[in-house]
Amino acid sequence: MIIETILSAGQKLFDLRGELSSAKQARKQQVAEYLAAIAQTIDEASASLKQGTPPYGKCQELLRHSQQMEAAIGDLIGVHEAGDLGRQLREAWEIERLYGELDSAAPTERERKLSVLDQAAGLFRATAAFVRVSP
Repeated sequence: MIIETILSAGQKLFDLRGELSSAKQARKQQVAEYLAAIAQTIDEASASLKQGTPPYGKCQELLRHSQQMEAAIGDLIGVHEAGDLGRQLREAWEIERLYGELDSAAPTERERKLSVLDQAAGLFRATAAFVRVSP
């Protein structure tokens, strides 16, 4: 559930990349940095989980990102949409719980879930890159 929620939020933001790119250049850099920070949090959590260790501190980072969503991108995609995305990301903030879920999962299911988590990070990273280089 946590992984799928993060993936869904990443996909929605990727789908909104055109709106996110409509800002002036300085604003686009702020948005790109925000999205890249979310990707980094997810990447670091995934790396810890792959090593068999809990992703300590990543819950708080993900929660902070979710709380900043409206302020970070609400002016570009609408406060309501940004609020919905923030709430969606907030649903997945307990990313450290994945350690227990993955620890008890079959190896193939563990790999599948970690792959989906990496895909989610990739969507945030791709959206950040798109926004950063858009004209």
